Amino acid sequence: MIVRYNFYAVLCAALLLGACSKERPFSPDTPEEGKVLKSALDVSASNDNIEISKSPTRAGFNLNDFNIAFIKPGNSTPVKSFTYGEMPDIVNLAAGSYTVEASYGENRIAEWENPFFQGVSEPFEVVPMEITSYIEPIECSLQNIKVTIEFDAALYSKMGSDAYVEVKVGDNDGLNFTKSESRAGYFRHTDENSLVATFHGNIDGSNIVETKSYSDVQKGCWYKLKFKLHGGSASGTGAASGDLSVDANVDVEDVNEDIVLADDQPLDDDERPSDGDEQPDPPTEQPPVFTADPQSPGLVFDTEWAVNENTNCKFSITSSAPGGFIELTCDIISKKLNPQELAGVGLGSHLDLINTDESGMAEALANLGFPVNMGGKKEAVFDITQFMPMMLMLGDGKHEFKIHVKDAYGEVTKSLILKFGSGDE
Repeated sequence: MIVRYNFYAVLCAALLLGACSKERPFSPDTPEEGKVLKSALDVSASNDNIEISKSPTRAGFNLNDFNIAFIKPGNSTPVKSFTYGEMPDIVNLAAGSYTVEASYGENRIAEWENPFFQGVSEPFEVVPMEITSYIEPIECSLQNIKVTIEFDAALYSKMGSDAYVEVKVGDNDGLNFTKSESRAGYFRHTDENSLVATFHGNIDGSNIVETKSYSDVQKGCWYKLKFKLHGGSASGTGAASGDLSVDANVDVEDVNEDIVLADDQPLDDDERPSDGDEQPDPPTEQPPVFTADPQSPGLVFDTEWAVNENTNCKFSITSSAPGGFIELTCDIISKKLNPQELAGVGLGSHLDLINTDESGMAEALANLGFPVNMGGKKEAVFDITQFMPMMLMLGDGKHEFKIHVKDAYGEVTKSLILKFGSGDE
């Protein structure tokens, strides 16, 4: 049939070009190139307490803002680099060995609220005319030093408004923490491995300058310095009296073990604000959530959705459970887009999106906008917009995509039912 021939022709072309619109497909002119799927990247932080999502958190950590760089071993200059949000679904690379570096922020000498996270993948090979669909997960950790300053009540009440603590790491420039400063300072880790904090201030007429030095400071740690007042009187002559001094102690916390990116500032349990006897609500164990993309107005589940060849069809499924997705399948139910039609182009009516490589359909599915190899991941994005004109070539009809997803918090089944024309088969 002519309709079948046209459908095959367009669908086969899509499998070759698909999501590669930002990158060239394989061609006889590029026999030494291979492809790397964006979905092959799994970027996380140092432990299960840290989550980096594609949705901004209160702290502003958003996976789309991470820098992704493809680097050849022994070279410092990336072969290709993107922000994750701008990275194409498929990246063309010359054949060879690579690592992927993921980073967030900049490793500056000293700056307020500027954490720098970084992680590097294990080496992997790009093979000519083949697609890389899996790269060892990348764990990012804090690479600079976090410092906060606290003054005890007695010292705070006697400090002048011009009092401050100067903090430096090594011989680099530092930051001045005033009595009203509540932000954290982030410092570049240096070979000197020393942190120097110097208190400057007028207390009851006495000019106090007190320096505390800490050696062997480590990147990825949070140094909480608390300054205290010792002694009870001052001479009033402008010089420090013998019985008035300022001392400091430091509490060190491994940020890569304890930080929670969703919070503006991690706090110990005894430091968290309290509203009387009111207790915070326990976290909700919510099963996976389906969310329509804002650029797909009208998209609904479990009811017919009238569409055409220009319809944008994109949605996501997110998991909040530890371990991410356990099951993710899609069944295509359609009289015209039936198993025989799909088999003719290497697809099946039942799609396992967890272990996609084992099915041999990973490339075809990725090029048509389906997520692949989603085991353990926490967000699956479906963007089948480019599939719409191909389904339209089959004429009026309905095509149901029945999606089942499961994680440690539950399982959900929803159907995307696309209606073309009258919907009559």
